[in-house]
Amino acid sequence: MSDNPASSPSEGTDMPLPIRMQLSHAYFQHLAERNHIDVLHIKGYAFAEEVYYSGRNSTDVDILVRPEHLDRLVDAALADGWEIMAHFETGSIFEHAMTLYHGSWGLADIHRYFPGIGDAQGSVFEMLWQKRRIREIAHYPCFLPSLVDSRIFVVVHGARSAAQINSDINHLHSSLTSADWQAMRDRVPELGAELAFAAALGELEQFNKHPDYLLWKSVSEETPIHLKWRARFKHAQGLRGKARVLLSILRVNRDHLAMELGHQPSPQEIREKFFSRFRVWEK
Repeated sequence: MSDNPASSPSEGTDMPLPIRMQLSHAYFQHLAERNHIDVLHIKGYAFAEEVYYSGRNSTDVDILVRPEHLDRLVDAALADGWEIMAHFETGSIFEHAMTLYHGSWGLADIHRYFPGIGDAQGSVFEMLWQKRRIREIAHYPCFLPSLVDSRIFVVVHGARSAAQINSDINHLHSSLTSADWQAMRDRVPELGAELAFAAALGELEQFNKHPDYLLWKSVSEETPIHLKWRARFKHAQGLRGKARVLLSILRVNRDHLAMELGHQPSPQEIREKFFSRFRVWEK
């Protein structure tokens, strides 16, 4: 990887995590440019103190890729020594990101779309791309969403947490003006982010007739497990999509279990994980 924007940290180098993560952003930007791929850096050290509170840490790199360039980016990363830790289908209920790992660079989430912004086909990437900005990360020019769009990403991301207090959103409340918030609210409909934005701010009841109301309620609030599955089933598109949700109730997510255990699960560990679900449902 001699043509990377910064020399690669060697395996096991005791490099401070913030520095390694910033170098990883620069690495992915260079990898994308080398392969003619459009990417936007989101969250973490990409947004840094322009959006987040001072001292906030991140343990991975998040990259949003133009949908038609997705396979090219994944193939380029795998050819460069990355390995898949979680596939799109097993990464989350939204199936939006693939988690990669590299012994030197660390963890990276490759997003084919961002839940709550546009649709699962990455419909708003071009709209985000048109307003992109450039910010140097590890002294390398990287593409980011506009400042307004970046703030929307942070709010929308907060909708996927049932925690009553979200420090990222609280920071925006304390640091932004009413005009800043209005700029976000004006932009949200253009990005198709109304539901998630409302869920993050406790305004979801305005959309209680929306087909995806239950989905966002189930991820933004503490809800029973059966309601979460009902929301997923209702959200799934077509017979095939709904069948996949039903099957996922029975199947153990091996990618997540492997990350939880730190090794590939044995048949016994998979069985234990499977039956543990029923103990949870009984409570």
